[in-house]
Amino acid sequence: MSQLPPPPGIRLKVGARPRDPVEFPPGDDTLGESLASMVLRSVSKGVPPPSALLLKPDHVEIIDLRPILQAGLSVHRFIAAATGQPEVEAVALLAVLDLEELGHPLGRGGSAFIEWPDNRWWHGYHLLGRSMRPVDDIPLVVRRALDGQPRPKGFGGWFSRARFQKLSLRLERVDRPDDDSPAEPQPLVH
Repeated sequence: MSQLPPPPGIRLKVGARPRDPVEFPPGDDTLGESLASMVLRSVSKGVPPPSALLLKPDHVEIIDLRPILQAGLSVHRFIAAATGQPEVEAVALLAVLDLEELGHPLGRGGSAFIEWPDNRWWHGYHLLGRSMRPVDDIPLVVRRALDGQPRPKGFGGWFSRARFQKLSLRLERVDRPDDDSPAEPQPLVH
């Protein structure tokens, strides 16, 4: 039986920064509230790109998910593969999304969803009005696995999927062939 060649790579923008305990505090609720505030601050400057954050012991990797969406690939499979990397303590999806609850549309919201390897999750969102500003009379809405609430449809299950399907993201750094400058190499994901 012949083996198929690997699919062509997708270029992603992946950033990394130290895991600042103020920006990424310990504790489900404090971390969730910090990330939800991060989304809200970004929305004030325009609609931010959907991003996955991989929280590791000493740093956080931030992945712009637009190339995955533009290629028509499964964002959820990609995030699951990302959680299959060593040392991922939690993964977060930060985005402006059309939200629904129990099958009823709620509207657009600045959303932060966090999942841990033990399948615990935290979801917080601010509903946004037409001008992409938070609706004043509605505070941050929080849903948590620890309260026995059902996981929001379309979110999470990433660590379980990575374990079950044996997924792990492989990153390779490549230089841009069209640029002679000594700029940072761009990451390539397979």
